[in-house]
Amino acid sequence: MHTSGKNILTSQPRQASEKYGIRLVCISDIHGATGFHVPDGDILIIAGDVCGYGKVSELAIFDQFLSSLPHPLKLLVAGNHDWPFANPNGPDAKDLVKNVVYLQDASFDYYGLRFWGSPWQPWFLNWAFNLPRGPALEAVWQKIPNDTDVLITHTPPYGILDETYRAKHVGCKALSDALKRVRPAVHVFGHIHESYGVQESEGTIFVNASLCNFHYQLVNAPIVIDL
Repeated sequence: MHTSGKNILTSQPRQASEKYGIRLVCISDIHGATGFHVPDGDILIIAGDVCGYGKVSELAIFDQFLSSLPHPLKLLVAGNHDWPFANPNGPDAKDLVKNVVYLQDASFDYYGLRFWGSPWQPWFLNWAFNLPRGPALEAVWQKIPNDTDVLITHTPPYGILDETYRAKHVGCKALSDALKRVRPAVHVFGHIHESYGVQESEGTIFVNASLCNFHYQLVNAPIVIDL
């Protein structure tokens, strides 16, 4: 689904099940934007690219924005623009975001739900958290626990909400293979701005929560999922 130039003002909640009674609010690819409306919910999920230019100063602004939001839990994975999280010689970026739980190939359990998050993506120009397609990415996705309920990655899986404006699918095939094993209830990602939206397949709700369009304009609304 292409959204370039389209102003989407609202997003409707999607029902997965009534088992948990938890509302997820999903955003990604804000690229330095703050101050936009974020719906109330139990858990705010941020699937990467909070920075526009990869500067440490952007994280301080982002964290201040997060402090103004009421969600009891906020979960973050980095994206390819989020260089401070990938720079071993700079300040520890995790210490700069005090109002969110940062996940890098790690799980987090909350009210009976298991979340797992990772920033890695198939090699894309010279950005952060790049890995070559094939064994390197397969090794990352093998770490995903089988009992993961909500998967958070920056990259989409191949063939699902991963289509560029050139009509080319660029998601991760190794991640698609891992999903056959894990089968999470929800998979949240971003990265491919043009494919913002929600799709259900094989018992999983897939969410491309990119708020910016192809031209880096903040035109899309956060996506709400009720579990």
